[in-house]
Amino acid sequence: MIKLSFLLICLVSGAALFSFSRAQAAESLEVKAKTPVIIELFTSQSCSSCPAADKFFEEMAGQDNVIALSCHVSYWNHLQWQDTLSREFCDIRQHGYASLENPPKIYTPQMVMNGLNPFVGSRPEEIHAALSRARNQDVRPIVITRNDKILRYELPAAGMETSKDFRLWMFGYKKSVNEDITSGENSGRKVRYINAAVTYDNLGAWEGDPITSAAMVPQEEKVDGVVIFAQAGGYGRIVAAGQLEF
Repeated sequence: MIKLSFLLICLVSGAALFSFSRAQAAESLEVKAKTPVIIELFTSQSCSSCPAADKFFEEMAGQDNVIALSCHVSYWNHLQWQDTLSREFCDIRQHGYASLENPPKIYTPQMVMNGLNPFVGSRPEEIHAALSRARNQDVRPIVITRNDKILRYELPAAGMETSKDFRLWMFGYKKSVNEDITSGENSGRKVRYINAAVTYDNLGAWEGDPITSAAMVPQEEKVDGVVIFAQAGGYGRIVAAGQLEF
């Protein structure tokens, strides 16, 4: 009886310890999940390698705590097809990232997570590895609200960052666009594009202190939502981000 009682005590204690450990793990995952991951995809309707990346991008965009933005470049528009979503500011943004690499690399499909380490956006193993790294990085949430044509955004402190040189970018996006491509490298394809950036605004510098500010809803095109990034040095690590879908 003593041995049996001792065994029962061990089993109960072990179960309690397991439950506590599992609760700790769940709490840790929950805290981590509250940190947004920012995924940018540089793509083109004229790029034959891009539809696979567009599909991966759509799958990731549906995950919790992911802010996904696709940026259609214009430098492939000479290949018998004009990308209907291409914007020159996407070319500029991609070149901004490339300026931090040695040597600079410009290509599609290119994916960037949290503003770091661009890679080929159609390779599943690289996507999963980058996503795993990004989920462990500290990105603070930006709260965005809307009152008619005015957007109000609240930035928290930038955390442990020592830099005071941040740039605030705002992009208006189309949530979903279906395109029948009739010529060029993707001729005959029907592709769905998610969260395509169609407007861009430079909201100025930020020194990393908590602030509340306002901006106008993009007027040049009808958009389905906006994202705001706070980015070190303009094209470095993204330290805060927020999204508001209209």
